Amino acid sequence: MKKLLLSFYILIILILSFSSTILSQGKDTKFLNYSIYTNKESYTPTETLKTAVVLKIKPQYHINSYKTDDEGYIKTVVEVNSQDWNLSNIYYPPDTVYTFKSTGTTIRTYIGEIVIGADISPKRKLPPGIYKLPVTITYQACDDKTCLPPETITQETEITISEINTEKTINSQVFNKIDYSGFFKPDSSDKSKEESFQTKDTQLQYKDEDRVSNLFEEKGFIIALIFIFLGGLALNLTPCVYPLIPITISYFGAQSKGNKFQKILIGIFYALGMSITYSVLGVLAALTGQIFGAALQNPIVIVIISLIFVTLATSMFGLFEIRIPQKIALAGNKNRPGYGGAIFMGLLVGFIAAPCIGPFVLSLLVYVGSKGDAFLGFLLFFVLSMGLGFPYIILASSSTLISKLPRSGEWMEGIKVIFGFILIGLAIYTLEPLIPKEFFKYLFPGYIIFSGVYLILIDRKGVSSRGFTKFKYIAAILAIVYGTYNIKPEQKAELYIWSELKTVQEIRNSIKSENKPVIIDFTAVWCSQCKELEKYTYTDEKVIELSKSFNNIKVDLTSGGEEIWREFDIKGLPTVIFLNSDGTEYKELKVTGFVEPEEFLKIMNTALDKGKTK
Repeated sequence: MKKLLLSFYILIILILSFSSTILSQGKDTKFLNYSIYTNKESYTPTETLKTAVVLKIKPQYHINSYKTDDEGYIKTVVEVNSQDWNLSNIYYPPDTVYTFKSTGTTIRTYIGEIVIGADISPKRKLPPGIYKLPVTITYQACDDKTCLPPETITQETEITISEINTEKTINSQVFNKIDYSGFFKPDSSDKSKEESFQTKDTQLQYKDEDRVSNLFEEKGFIIALIFIFLGGLALNLTPCVYPLIPITISYFGAQSKGNKFQKILIGIFYALGMSITYSVLGVLAALTGQIFGAALQNPIVIVIISLIFVTLATSMFGLFEIRIPQKIALAGNKNRPGYGGAIFMGLLVGFIAAPCIGPFVLSLLVYVGSKGDAFLGFLLFFVLSMGLGFPYIILASSSTLISKLPRSGEWMEGIKVIFGFILIGLAIYTLEPLIPKEFFKYLFPGYIIFSGVYLILIDRKGVSSRGFTKFKYIAAILAIVYGTYNIKPEQKAELYIWSELKTVQEIRNSIKSENKPVIIDFTAVWCSQCKELEKYTYTDEKVIELSKSFNNIKVDLTSGGEEIWREFDIKGLPTVIFLNSDGTEYKELKVTGFVEPEEFLKIMNTALDKGKTK
């Protein structure tokens, strides 16, 4: 009997021990389960730890991504605050674009289970022993209606340091889920680097990166490639390609021998030659990573690119002439037969055209640099260059098409003037990040209007060509209409007037002094649905007009405000409550989440009716 009892006690102890081990692997909150895994059971004194942070987000919630489109939103951030360890590298997984059903606004989020990879390095050579490794995560959870206050939680895991080098790895099923090709984050213990996300240069980088990133996320990979191909096709319409047209025509004109299939192959190899230059550019952008992207967004580089556009524009206006070097021109005029000659000519033309980087190509370079994937860089720029080279494949296939190309004449001088205005427009557009927003919104449309007026009233080049003159006038009129539409001053709409208060006592005093029905809007900069209310509901003319019958109070709960959370029983944001003039809340009218203006008007009217029957 004693042996039986002893066995029973031992079994209970083992079960409890096992249970405690399981629980120590994760930390549960209301919104997620947080666990840390290592890839080995022990490490040498100077070895870098490979860790995986696993977040299992509960079904009804999502958390913000590590990168947000609005700086007010709370990012998901992993940190290590330890006297023994530094967070050196971190790999966040791809995020998911969440769309608000009511407004269509999108935000970057994580849902379900995500795995974040982290390389953690010792600050010094650690003596053998058992160490506590604290890993902290900051996040903000939201559901479909409201956002909860940001939370910071810390999970500790034990790390064994031993002189014996253990090669055996563990938890491979977890580490296989880490996306190592994802975002690379430097040492988060270096606050200056963390804060560098907020610098203007980096914000510009993300702006350009996001243009292409959103294309992939919203349209899918295949559709995005099609758009990039079309972007390459559109490069043929830019003034940068203009000086290359004579070289191309003269080369294909010389390739008169051979059947149609051979001519098509000549065009394909010509386009492949062009693609080599751009593909190398894409690979270089990927290999240099964030450094390349940051360089392209440096104000000095932006100014240099703009000056190149202006220089090309002055050439188009006839102030001076940019001549292709004689050796290159002669090479272009030589009849280089065969596919090797076609590749050489394409390579030559691509080399000449590559330095002329437009906004779309710039965005693509920044995106590839942020990903650091050489194959992706090669693929995207190969597709771009094939779009650029596609017309030449068609051109090479038929000598008839070459003969039908319009002959040069006075109209070409008129085209150069239009190209000159386009290049100056590109220079202004490139400088946008460095120009105050209020000034730029008048500068760019104003320039477009000026260009149109100049082409109609002053420019007389190409007037002998009736077809070109019609084209020029139509383009000029469209430019004037577009510029006028975009430069018109914004009508200042009437605003929803709020009293911004901070404490419970201030709110009580306001209710007592105003003697009117009350609306209290509880908000925060990290609350996405709050921004939806501000943008769509509180700008409605009828809502603004009816709000004049209320004492409108806005309370910012971005940080702190625990007393207010308790006093008004706030579970999440946004929360809008309605009270009578005595300060008694109509609890059935409480708004949690975004509501359309029509619905908000009904609630406002109900509150007013209740006040009348009090």
